[in-house]
Amino acid sequence: MKKSVLSFLTTIFVLAVAASIISILWFMSSNPAVSEDLSAVSVISGAVSSGTNSGNNDSSGGGSTSEPGDESNPNTSEPGSQKSVVSFLACPDNIIHPSVYADAIERAAAKKGVAPVYTPLATAEYDFMPIYEFVAADIAKADIAYVNVETLIGGNENGISGYPMFNTPEAAGETLVELGFDVFNVAHNHMLDSGNDKYLKNCYKFFTERGGTVIGYYANEAATNNIPIITKNGIRIALLSYTSSTNGISASTSSSYIPYFNENLIRKQVELAKQQADCIIVSAHWGIEDTFTPNSEQKSYAKLFSDLGVDVVVGMHPHVIQPINWITNSSGKKTLVAYSLGNFISGMQESYELLGGTLSFDIVKDETGNVTIENVLFNPTVTHYTKGVSKVKNDTGQRNYKIYYLEHYTEELASQHAAVIWDKTHKLTLVGGAFSKENLVKTLKTYIDAEFLPDAFK
Repeated sequence: MKKSVLSFLTTIFVLAVAASIISILWFMSSNPAVSEDLSAVSVISGAVSSGTNSGNNDSSGGGSTSEPGDESNPNTSEPGSQKSVVSFLACPDNIIHPSVYADAIERAAAKKGVAPVYTPLATAEYDFMPIYEFVAADIAKADIAYVNVETLIGGNENGISGYPMFNTPEAAGETLVELGFDVFNVAHNHMLDSGNDKYLKNCYKFFTERGGTVIGYYANEAATNNIPIITKNGIRIALLSYTSSTNGISASTSSSYIPYFNENLIRKQVELAKQQADCIIVSAHWGIEDTFTPNSEQKSYAKLFSDLGVDVVVGMHPHVIQPINWITNSSGKKTLVAYSLGNFISGMQESYELLGGTLSFDIVKDETGNVTIENVLFNPTVTHYTKGVSKVKNDTGQRNYKIYYLEHYTEELASQHAAVIWDKTHKLTLVGGAFSKENLVKTLKTYIDAEFLPDAFK
């Protein structure tokens, strides 16, 4: 009897469940919106599951760097847009002459209210930050900030030195990191200043240990197959670097591979970069010092970079500004070429060596994956200093170093500049003659097209 009752109740339960399912199906077919909502829940649930799994399988290629969350939170050019944008800032030759680090010693002492102690230089206290006061905010806010480390951070234990064989205090390198630079170029004519690659290896280690991306350093030739790539806001950016010389110091003194300009190397690396990145930026240490006009080698390699599809070429080494232009290749792709950005900071004394500039632009990737370079701006700068008293070896005595934007520089400041003194003995090549804001502006407008300049100079 109990079994019969149990069997009867089971049958009733099954029929009730079946009736409920039929009712739900009939209701959904009569209400499409409800059906769509339920389907959406199913899709979202699947996406969450898929996202979790893909996160566990994420990996990066050799030589690439990225930041947590880059892919999941891209910048967009406007609300609802599918475009991703990366702001890039390139700063030119950062050259720490003895007068610059002697000035930093005096600033550190003044901050403490004590007398400066200049020796030994390896253990001296330095304060380089005031030099960059007026450009610091722009460095910090750029998604990626690049600087040419013209004088290597070779290790204080190896002795601090200036021209012609530089070894810059580690405190200067710490300042660049604190300012927010992300990319540190070491492929230039001073990369073998130790007579070998000792300073070069130390400089590479110094910045990589602090989270920076060092370009232009390769432990050996095989390492040139590892392309430095930064992933930011969903855009993969390859960074290549080449130099035209090492000041006559043979690469045979180095176990590291020196990336001299070489068409075979360039073709190989650009092809590898194309396979891994959305955008390619080249740092080019080339040209003739103190010359406003690009030479034939610069123009030849600029065309090669354009033909190969490089997006941007950032030029260094001449210590003066040179033109910026677009080169269009046979496929219609445009390459931005800045032949020389001049100097950022240095102890150089020629008037024309005190005018430089930063190059900023946006890397824009649309929903189809196409990349363009937009909002290009050359913001001219002036290296300012006054005359002081020499205190260390090879110190020319310049003090109160500061980088100003030319827009905010004044004739009063120009009249106080120690370059006014040097103008009396050095050849003048600023357009218009002697060092003055007016002539700095004339020189700027002579060599840089208005298209790339701030409104104040158009």
